[in-house]
Amino acid sequence: MKKYILSLLLGTLSILLHAQGVGSWKAYPAYQIATKNIPIGNKVYSLCNGNLLSYNTEDTEVICYDKINQLSDSKIKYVEYNPTADRLILVYDNCNIDLLDRDDNVLNLAQYKNVTTPDKNINYITIDGKYAYLATNSSLIILDMQAGVFAKTYELEKKVLCCATDETHIYVSTSTGTYKGDKSLNLQDKSNWTFVTSQQMTDIFYLDHSFFVYIHNNGLFKADENMALTRINSDKYTFRCLQNGHLILGNENKIVIYESDASSRTIRQSNPFKYLTLHKGTFWASCGIKGLQAYKENTTTQQLEPSQGAIQPNSPAYDNFYYMKFTGERLLVAGGSLNYYNTQYEGTAMYYENDTWTNFEYGDSISKKTGMSYINLTTIAQDPQDADHHFVSSARQGLYEFRKGKFIKNHNYRNSSLHTILPGSSHPQDYVSCSGLTFDAEGNLWMLNNEVDTIFKILKPNGQWVRLYYNEIEGAPTFDFMMFDRNGRIWANSRRQTNRGIFCLDYNGTLEKRSDDKHILRSEIINQDGIKYTPDEFLCMTEDRNGQIWIGTNNGPFVITYPDAFFQNNFTFEQIKIAREDGSNLADYLLNNIIINTIAVDGGNRKWLGTAGNGVYLVSPDGQEMIHHFTEDNSPLISNNVSSIAINGRTGEVMIGTDKGLVSYMSDATEPAYELDKENIYAYPNPVQPDYNGPIVVKGLTADCEVKVVSTTGQLIYSGTSNGGIFTWNGRNLQGKRVSSGIYNILTNTSEGNDCVVTKIAVIK
Repeated sequence: MKKYILSLLLGTLSILLHAQGVGSWKAYPAYQIATKNIPIGNKVYSLCNGNLLSYNTEDTEVICYDKINQLSDSKIKYVEYNPTADRLILVYDNCNIDLLDRDDNVLNLAQYKNVTTPDKNINYITIDGKYAYLATNSSLIILDMQAGVFAKTYELEKKVLCCATDETHIYVSTSTGTYKGDKSLNLQDKSNWTFVTSQQMTDIFYLDHSFFVYIHNNGLFKADENMALTRINSDKYTFRCLQNGHLILGNENKIVIYESDASSRTIRQSNPFKYLTLHKGTFWASCGIKGLQAYKENTTTQQLEPSQGAIQPNSPAYDNFYYMKFTGERLLVAGGSLNYYNTQYEGTAMYYENDTWTNFEYGDSISKKTGMSYINLTTIAQDPQDADHHFVSSARQGLYEFRKGKFIKNHNYRNSSLHTILPGSSHPQDYVSCSGLTFDAEGNLWMLNNEVDTIFKILKPNGQWVRLYYNEIEGAPTFDFMMFDRNGRIWANSRRQTNRGIFCLDYNGTLEKRSDDKHILRSEIINQDGIKYTPDEFLCMTEDRNGQIWIGTNNGPFVITYPDAFFQNNFTFEQIKIAREDGSNLADYLLNNIIINTIAVDGGNRKWLGTAGNGVYLVSPDGQEMIHHFTEDNSPLISNNVSSIAINGRTGEVMIGTDKGLVSYMSDATEPAYELDKENIYAYPNPVQPDYNGPIVVKGLTADCEVKVVSTTGQLIYSGTSNGGIFTWNGRNLQGKRVSSGIYNILTNTSEGNDCVVTKIAVIK
C-alpha cells in the first residue's frame, strides 16, 4: 500500500504544485502608487494605493498585506507608528481599526466602525506615549495602543481637524477654532476646554518642546502654548512628516528639515516626493507612481540621490476594476465608469496573465501626448489577430489604441467617425463618449458612441469606418456593454436615462447591406406573469451555455429564455421563481429588486451575480438553487459593491472586481473537456492526508459527467455529476462518514454514457 501511494504521489507531483484549493480566496491589491512610509528598525512600511507593504532593508524581503492574509479590512486611510506600544495603527476608510505589531500580529478594534453615529469620519491621528488621539467629525477619541482598548472619548460636538499634545495639554483645531484642554482635568466636561484662537489649522506638530503649525495655503508658523502664531514662511508644503525626531516638510522644489526649534536646514532640488522620512541616514521617499525609493544625501552637492531601485511589487496600477473580460487565459481590465457625474477614475488599462500584471502606459504620460485628461476608461478589447494590440474606450475622450502596452493613437471626432456630444464647445475633444468594445468574427471592432445621433460605430481591419443608424436609440446617453450571441446577433444595454433598455440588432452578417437589419429596443420588461417593470437601470447582460440571455437591472435579474422571440410583439421575459418551503405553494422572484451590476457564467452553467451592496450570489444553472452568497461579513470579499466578474474557464478562478479592488474565489467548476481523455483527467490532493478536510477534486471531465467513487471491492461510496469539467467529493461515503484508508476508483462517464475512464485516488486515514 505504501509503495502504491508513493507512486501516485510522484505521478501527480507536478499537478499538485500548481493546483489551487477549491474554495480558496486570493487578493490582488494595487501596490504601485506610494503615498506614505514609516521606517521602523530594519523595516520600512509603505502605504500604496491604500494598501500596505513592508520592505526589509537587511534581506530585501517584501511582504504585501491584505484582508485575506493578515488584515481585517481593505483601503487604509491613515497609518501611524507608536514607538511606546511598538505597533502601527491602521485606520480604514470605513473607520475600522487594526493594530499591527512588527511580528505581523493583528488586533482588530471594530468598535468605532460599528458605532451607529452618523458622519463618524476620522480626520487626523496624533501619537503621544502609548496613546493614539483620533480626531473625528464630532469628538476626540483616545486609544490605548499598548492595551489595545479605547480609553476615553471627548464629545466636542464639532468637527476636529487636527490635534496635538505636549506634557500637560491637548490641543484641538476644530471647525469653530482651536481649543486646549488640561490633561489633569475632566475633559469630558466641555467647559474644561479653553478657546485659544479662531484660526483653523491643518497640522500641529510638537517637536523638542516647541509647536509648529501648518495652515493650508498660508504657510508654516511657530506657536506658543496658547497657539499664538509667529510666521516662519509662506511656503506651501505638499508633504509634512514628524518621525524619529525630525520634522520634514517639502514640495516639488525644496525640502526643509527641522531637528529642533533652533536647528533646520534646506535642500533645494526638484523632486517627485509625496512623502519623505529620514531613518539611520537614509531618506525614504514615497514617489507616487514611481513607488517607494531610498535616497542618500550627496555631501558635495547637498542633493538627495537614489541609492537603490524602487520597491514596487508587480501588481495592478490601480484598484479600479469596472470592466473585466478573459481572452483565453488573459484577463483584460479597464478601470473607469460611464457614471461620469463628478466621478473621475485614473486611466486604468491592464491585463493579468501567468501570475503577472502588465500595466499599460498611464497617467501624465498619455495626457501630455493627447492634451486631455486620461480618466474613466470603460472597456478594453484585444485584437484577435495580434495579442499585443489593444483598444480602450473612454467615457469622454474617445478611443485609445495601444501596442505592447504603449499608447499609439487617440481616435476622436477629428480623425475618425466618432462624434463629439458638444461640437460647439471650446473643448469638443472632451465630449467623445465611447464604450462597449467588442470584435466580431471578421475582425471588425464594434463600439458605442453615446449621446450622438448614430450610436453604433465599427472600425474595420483596413482602417475604414462604418456607421449604423437606428432611430429608436438616437442620442442615447449611456450605452454601456455590447456582445455577440451564438447566432451573431448584437446585444447592448442602454444603462439609464433616456432610451434605456436592452437593444438587439440582427444585421445578418452584412455590414454594408442595411435593408435586412432587424432591431428593437425594449425599455419595459413584462414577465411571464404579466407583471410590468420599467427599470431605472439596465446594468448588464450575458449569454449562458444554453443560449439564454441573462439581464441584470436595478429590479433584479431577468432571463430572455428564447432570444429568437425577442423581436415578437408578445415577447415576455422570464423572472425566476423560487418556491417557498412553507407549504403555501407560493413562490418568490429570484433576487427581486436587488441591483445586479454584473453576471458571469461558469463552466457548469451556473450564474455568478455581482450586486450593488449585497455582495456576490452563485445560483444553479436554472437559478432555482442558491449555492453561495458571499459578503464582507461571511467571506474574504473586500466589498459588497461588485462592479465586474470574469471567470477563467480552465482553472475555475472567479475574478471579482469591487469598488475596493480585486479578489478571486477558486470555484468548483471549469470549462468542460470536449471528450474524456485519461491523460487529462486527474484528482487532487492525491494521496489524501489524514489532516485534510477540504474537497477532493477531479478535473478534466466533460459537461454533466456522471462520476462514481467505488471501493476496490466494487462498493459504491459516492456519486454525482460534474460542474463543467470538475467533480468534487468530500471524502465521505453515502452515510456521511469519512472513508477508511485505501485506494478508490473514480469512474467517469459522459452524460450520454458513451465513454468510461477510471482514475485512482489514495486516502490515508
